[in-house]
Amino acid sequence: MTPTVRANVKAWECDVMEHMNVQHYVARAAETVGQIGALLGLGSHPTLKLEHRAERVLYMREMRNGESYTVNTGILVLADSGLTLFSEMHNLDQDNVAARFVIDLGLTDTTTGLTRDLPPSVVQAAEPLLIAAPKNLRPREVLSQPPQRDLATADQLGLFDTARGTIEPWECDTLGNLHPRFFMSRCSDAVTHLQRHYGLTPEYRAANGLGSAALEYNIEYHRPIRAGDALMTRSGLRAMREKTQQFFHWFFNAASGETVATVETTGTLFDFEARKSVPIPPDLRALAEANLVKF
Repeated sequence: MTPTVRANVKAWECDVMEHMNVQHYVARAAETVGQIGALLGLGSHPTLKLEHRAERVLYMREMRNGESYTVNTGILVLADSGLTLFSEMHNLDQDNVAARFVIDLGLTDTTTGLTRDLPPSVVQAAEPLLIAAPKNLRPREVLSQPPQRDLATADQLGLFDTARGTIEPWECDTLGNLHPRFFMSRCSDAVTHLQRHYGLTPEYRAANGLGSAALEYNIEYHRPIRAGDALMTRSGLRAMREKTQQFFHWFFNAASGETVATVETTGTLFDFEARKSVPIPPDLRALAEANLVKF
């Protein structure tokens, strides 16, 4: 793989759990796209841009304030109209893999908004960057879904209203779409409201010495999200396992009601002092089970 990011964790990138917030992992992963685009010679095609279609994020270990890291990237899949990147974030101070990212990208013509095939010169430049997936890459779990992930189904399932807001211009990327970093920050907003809904409140965490952390996000972007768009998010708790919680978010355009993005995520609880994952307490499990959504 080729180096695409070299940086360190800033204090303002850390959240109440005292580790780097999920949005900043994703922000750095988004930077790899520009680095790979430069290697592919996309600078010679100024109207062609790589656009996020989907992203899988595997949070493997937390990173703390001041720690230095690198990100290395390769191309997993090369298709006619896009490619799939694989990146690995390496914590230099702890000498471990902090996160992995699989990003599906389409090539968009900014003058028309249409998908374009990769130019032959880009395909040729991409071939030396092709890699195989690591043998220990955790397979993605295929989860059941309802026939439609729309607002009517959200109402029918009683999904909880977890986040609302309006996209600001400074949250958008060079294509005018909501930047993945700020999309992820809205996922963070949704998580806290969903957790409060089923009993995992700040008071509960403090009383039990618990923190919480994301382990995996699987994001699908269905439609562009632009500045001025009003978003609303409906979320549900899918499952409670021994140490993990599975939940999901559906993002809607508040004006049109269209589904613009869907997210499946897995999280865990950890001992706040030992910084190690722990089983979900029985009382919290009992509170949560009443709120499980079944398809």
